[in-house]
Amino acid sequence: MSWNYTDTEYVKLFRKMLNWEWYTDINTKVLFLHCLLKANWKDGSWHGYEYKRGQFITSLPSLAKETGLSIRQVRTALEHLKSTGEVTVKNYPKFRIITVVSYDSFQGSDRQNDRKTTGNRQAKRQASDRQATADIRTYKNNKEDKKIKEAPPPDNEDEGEPWPDDFWED
Repeated sequence: MSWNYTDTEYVKLFRKMLNWEWYTDINTKVLFLHCLLKANWKDGSWHGYEYKRGQFITSLPSLAKETGLSIRQVRTALEHLKSTGEVTVKNYPKFRIITVVSYDSFQGSDRQNDRKTTGNRQAKRQASDRQATADIRTYKNNKEDKKIKEAPPPDNEDEGEPWPDDFWED
């Protein structure tokens, strides 16, 4: 299955996950990462069913297909995640709503503010980079001016090159 995500859509992942009790259980880890990636970052609705931030609507066959796990492996991994409080699951006849319990602690409280902050940080970085580039150009220009001023005047009596051979090399 293919989704149409953009380069600006991301999830945060903390390194402390390396210490998580399910980290070495491949199926549970894969399913939890998938849940983080699938969870909605804002409230919405689907076919009249409301979902909140941190939730998504799916089915066991969909999860199996999307993760490459069998339905039995998905069911077991979901039980692991439910038993330790990472997710809750509300079952309906043809689908289920999965909630990543601590979604906000993983993803922060406001994605739009994250974009604004990132944009501001990026703009400051770009301005800083432009200033540094301008400073380098000024330095190089001053260095060239200094070389010209310090160079000995051309010797008119000598028929050779008025400047030393290595004058223009840095």
